[in-house]
Amino acid sequence: MTASVLDADVLARAAAEGRIGEHLEESGIESVHLALLDPSGTLREKRLGRRAAARAFERGWSFIDAIGWWGPDDAVWRAGGSEQQPARVDYGSGRRNPFEENSVLFLADFEGPMAELSPRYQVSQMTDRLAASGLICEAGWEFECLVLASTPDLDSGESHSLAPVMPANRCWSSQTMATDAAVIGGWVTALSDGDVPVDHVCAELGPGCFELATEHRPAPRAADDAAWGKLFTKAYFARRSLVATFMAQVSDGFPGLGGHPSVSFRAAADGTPVLTETDGTLSETARAAIAGITALLPELLVMAAPYPNSYRRFGPGNWAPSTATWGVGNYSCALRVVADDPESARLELRIPGSDTCPHLCTAMVLGAAVWGIEHGLEPGPPIQAPRDGREHECGRPLPRDLEEAAQRFSESTVARALFGARFVAHYAAGRIAEAQACHRFVSAQERQRYLRNA
Repeated sequence: MTASVLDADVLARAAAEGRIGEHLEESGIESVHLALLDPSGTLREKRLGRRAAARAFERGWSFIDAIGWWGPDDAVWRAGGSEQQPARVDYGSGRRNPFEENSVLFLADFEGPMAELSPRYQVSQMTDRLAASGLICEAGWEFECLVLASTPDLDSGESHSLAPVMPANRCWSSQTMATDAAVIGGWVTALSDGDVPVDHVCAELGPGCFELATEHRPAPRAADDAAWGKLFTKAYFARRSLVATFMAQVSDGFPGLGGHPSVSFRAAADGTPVLTETDGTLSETARAAIAGITALLPELLVMAAPYPNSYRRFGPGNWAPSTATWGVGNYSCALRVVADDPESARLELRIPGSDTCPHLCTAMVLGAAVWGIEHGLEPGPPIQAPRDGREHECGRPLPRDLEEAAQRFSESTVARALFGARFVAHYAAGRIAEAQACHRFVSAQERQRYLRNA
């Protein structure tokens, strides 16, 4: 495979000249996996041969619009028919396929009426809005995942079927990293082979629990890295008959799993970091961004917490805050500000679980930050450690469940101004449909508690 096959400018010229098929053949590429993101952040793809890929690159592509209403149970939550909608290949989204030789991965985006419903579109819009303020954003991600044995009754959902691998694992365990170096090293290699820039991996809180952190890159590409990184992780362990999950709260006997973006801002003109002053104090830009995020978090939370299960992390025993607080270096706050050095200064949102859609979460953070910057907002007082920022009177309380979060989002005038009324209505309706679908479920714990006693 030659590097030029992933070069956006080379691809654009080849497409304009009708030479994509020839270019792929010269580069040794036999297949192109072309994917779109649905509103929940799940990648939906088709594997194309060279001829089909050439048509998609040169003439445009199409995909069924039903994925805009697709649920995790492979059911559509709206009534009515579906049809093909036009989509275009993002030439700059290419990366190597870590699981198939002579194969590459690209992303496409809907055009026309479906475009604004796309998570990638919303990231692009917020990036452009930030640029209008003379700023660019780089982002990195930290995801926790739980690796389970593939027991015969795992898909039943019963807690007794949950058997984590590496049962002796503990948080930041050097023993786990040594004992299981081959498995962990293979995971990192798969991520790197898929062009996901790994900053670090480490053992996390309890059996089977790990953390993956990506390096900082421009925010849109970082969101792509996160989406593919989650998929590659699941695929890597599935190929070893294991199950890696990013479910926010697997069971009451397991830790909540976090998915935290960290963002840094620079001047678009010269790349100078802008979050701190030369004396180490927070800049006006940083304070306005912090104010925007903490002010809007209660009404935009659903963009970062998309499932009923997401809200089970916000409770005793977990590190997830339930109020919109901020603090310098304070891990217990919703927004942790790192300001020890201008080059590494960043804002870490510690609210989302690992189930978050990286693109919608990124759009939410950038939208709230730029709203604060545009309006010159000033944040409330920070929560300084050792004070606990998880449930603090200084922070506005966050929605307690998915329905409340979706309702607050649908009623938010700021959300409509940032993301568009059509997207807000569509996304809120999808989250309410998901919440209502889950109301039908009856857990084993409920049966145990009420079967004989109700």
